[in-house]
Parts: sequence; structure tokens; C-alpha cells
Amino acid sequence: MGHLQIKNLPTELHEELRRRALMRGLSVRDYVLQLIEKDQLLPTPAEWLDRVRSRQPVSSGLDGAELVSEHREQRERELGERHRG
Repeated sequence: MGHLQIKNLPTELHEELRRRALMRGLSVRDYVLQLIEKDQLLPTPAEWLDRVRSRQPVSSGLDGAELVSEHREQRERELGERHRG
């Protein structure tokens, strides 16, 4: 298992980490470890951009305004059905 030590951590940052850890019933170590683990699940900006670039555009034959209007009409129908039902 690796080790990580952070030197010269600003006091305000350390106090905030302690406060947030305490709110969750965790040690600072466990809280920071959770933060790191969550961060590692996210793609890097380069990975995210590669994913976006690799996606193929979807064409529905409608422009954006038509799609929004169509969606609103469908949503209003669904809400009307719930209200009557």
C-alpha cells in the first residue's frame, strides 16, 4: 500500500477537511481517501473530450425548437393523464 503525505497544508483547508469529515463521521484520512477515490472515477478532461469527439451526431429531422416543442407537448399530455387518473 502506498503512502501520501501533504506538507504545508493551509490551516483553513485543513480545518475545513476536518469539519466535513466530522460531519460524515469519518476521520480526515478516510474522508480525503473518499474524495480521491471519487475523483479517480471521473474521466480526465482529455478522456472526456475524446469521448465527446467519438460520438456520432443524431439526426431526428427536426430542429432544436421543434424538438423542445414536441417534448413539451408530450410532457403536458402525460401530466394531464396523471391528473385525470
